[in-house]
Amino acid sequence: MKRYIIRVTQSIKRQNTVIKRKALIPLKLGLLTVKRGLAQESRETKVMLITYKRFTRGQASKVEMQEANRQFIDVIRGLGLGVLAVLPFAPITLPFVVKLGEKIGINVLPSAFMKDLQEEDVIDIQQEIEVIVESDSDTPPTDTNPH
Repeated sequence: MKRYIIRVTQSIKRQNTVIKRKALIPLKLGLLTVKRGLAQESRETKVMLITYKRFTRGQASKVEMQEANRQFIDVIRGLGLGVLAVLPFAPITLPFVVKLGEKIGINVLPSAFMKDLQEEDVIDIQQEIEVIVESDSDTPPTDTNPH
């Protein structure tokens, strides 16, 4: 009888472990999504800073400045959500603010967290960002037309 109880107890422990692992999968996927979004925002912010540095030297084109300004707006959005994240009841208020923003027509989330981007678009954007970061700021832009 004692062996039977031990085996049943071990079986229950194994089942609990499996249930816990399955329950953590959506959480892990959500955290990976946030990690990817933050990594993309970080890369885009580096490109923004490089573009602003090139602008001070007179080497940035209008298109590059528009992209840098768009990224600056994303940084401001992220800061706004960061302020909300430190407030009490943040797990309740953040989703509420995001949904309210969608209903009103305001993008509250940075572009890296937008769901309407296709996977191919994200890969293309990341490749462009990597090329810009690697070439850095000292090379003159390919578009020499300032206007």
